[in-house]
Amino acid sequence: MSVLLPTLPPDRQCYPRALDNPFRRVFAPPSRDLDLLDLQAGQTVADLGTGVGYLVREILRRIGPQGRLYLADIDSENLEWARARLKGDPRVTIQVGPASRRPEIADSSVDRVVLSLVLCCLADKEGVMAEAWRILRAGGQVYVSYPRRRRSVSRRRSSLRVTPERWASLETARGWEVLPVRPSWIVTRHLLRRPKVTGPGG
Repeated sequence: MSVLLPTLPPDRQCYPRALDNPFRRVFAPPSRDLDLLDLQAGQTVADLGTGVGYLVREILRRIGPQGRLYLADIDSENLEWARARLKGDPRVTIQVGPASRRPEIADSSVDRVVLSLVLCCLADKEGVMAEAWRILRAGGQVYVSYPRRRRSVSRRRSSLRVTPERWASLETARGWEVLPVRPSWIVTRHLLRRPKVTGPGG
């Protein structure tokens, strides 16, 4: 007897003007998100669901010439916008595909993961949080943000929303450490850390 598995709705794709516009540059500049992550020179960062690359220039400035940046998005046209910002920067690896499956990134090889305004667009939220856990080094951090509310969400898209209950289940599914974050009136923001490995006796 065959078993029918539930099908996930498709991920929501955004137009470039929704990802980079004057309103966002004024009220949510890249520095506001990235200050929370305490990026350091030489670190490796994965921006999953990078869209048009709104944060990439500031990430690269902070990680310096020895840093490395992975970019991934399901929308190849948006990634072309991101590619244009980078001008062939050798520190960057760009891949088209879902944030929940990034085989080009090795286990425990990344210092920071960025999920900025993307979790609300992904059907497989559990998958992307599991992927963030997989690729992060012990002590690595993931920054997550999503809009506080939508004025209207169609029934077809309602399953993509990140409700407080849905976030609580994502947060507790693994052993994340929850770090304090100043609230924002525009977006909900979270900062999580993969715990450091300790030896016997702590």
